[in-house]
Amino acid sequence: MTTQPAATFSPGQRLRSLTAVTAGACIAGATFGLTMPLLALILEGQGVDPTWTGLNAAASSLGILMFAFLVPRVLDRLGVLPAMYASVAAACAMFLLLPLFPGLGSWFVLRFLIGAAIAIHWIGSETWLIAITEKHDRGRIVAIYMTFLSAGFAGGPLLIGFVGTEGWTPFLVSAGLLAAMALPLSLAHNCVPRLPPRSPAAFRDTFRISPLILVAALLTGFTDLAKISLFPVYIIRIGLDQDTAVLMLSAILAGMVVMQLPIGWLADKVDRRRLLVLFGAVLLLIPSVFPWLLAHPILLWPVLVLWGGISFGMYTVALMLIGDRFPPAALASANAAFVTIVEAGGMTGPIVAGAGMDAFGPDGFLIVLAAAAGLFLCVAAGCSIRRVPD
Repeated sequence: MTTQPAATFSPGQRLRSLTAVTAGACIAGATFGLTMPLLALILEGQGVDPTWTGLNAAASSLGILMFAFLVPRVLDRLGVLPAMYASVAAACAMFLLLPLFPGLGSWFVLRFLIGAAIAIHWIGSETWLIAITEKHDRGRIVAIYMTFLSAGFAGGPLLIGFVGTEGWTPFLVSAGLLAAMALPLSLAHNCVPRLPPRSPAAFRDTFRISPLILVAALLTGFTDLAKISLFPVYIIRIGLDQDTAVLMLSAILAGMVVMQLPIGWLADKVDRRRLLVLFGAVLLLIPSVFPWLLAHPILLWPVLVLWGGISFGMYTVALMLIGDRFPPAALASANAAFVTIVEAGGMTGPIVAGAGMDAFGPDGFLIVLAAAAGLFLCVAAGCSIRRVPD
């Protein structure tokens, strides 16, 4: 394996490098699209209380959250490609330990460690992606990456019908998918971007330099996980049936997949910071008018697709802005800070939205999502007043 500055890649090397990181993201999306509901169903079959099931699922996010700030140091020490291979191997080994140690307590530990291992692959992949893109086509290329990632994630749950939830089969298939995340990396043995040495303070400096990007990360994690977790509950509590709730959530997930390419195309044509603010305004508007939309089905279904696409598109555009805003030496640290905030949003979103529903009834779900978008817009206004770049 050799590394070199991304600017020296030939067109063939660049294509091979992009193919490797994008294919790996698709497999990673499918892996976690499968394992997250799979483990929840296994715990449900064991009679575990839903509260504990949710807390157990949060252990992986906590592992990412707690370990992300160390990932740039790991990438520096091992190199991008060896670190990603090591992370896949560690996650695969930990996953195979789950059926050997089936107690809830041991699963908390193992899922925490799986999250910590996967943080390396996640941050390594996105740092790699940003390092080999250029500003003029970054929107299109990042959008392709996000489309494959979201398509894998949306398709992952479909595998449960084939692997089941009993015995070793689902664990072996899941571990096999984890291991398969390493296969595309072999395409890039001579076209891995070399990252310059980073500043020791780069992770901390990210929070000072780019508050808007990080608040966008918080909003996208908060909104996406809250919708995936509680949108069906909201729909059922307002009096619609479970099948309708699942269909509506499917429309939101479809939007996450199909809208990333148009968003990437748009992001290459307009100011990305203004686009991010526009998305925040849309995420404020949709929950504000959603009760009215329920009475207008001809508008409701396109808006559900738009809602999913825009909320996930916040992540896509914010990732582009990291590439625009930070030099190569700071990319890994900036992306680690970004992932940390996304996970913080993902962990708090379902909790706060659930509390909102307890306090204000079903519409508390919409109130919380609108308030989160409103907070983002306030930060964006503050950045403009203070002339903070992004």
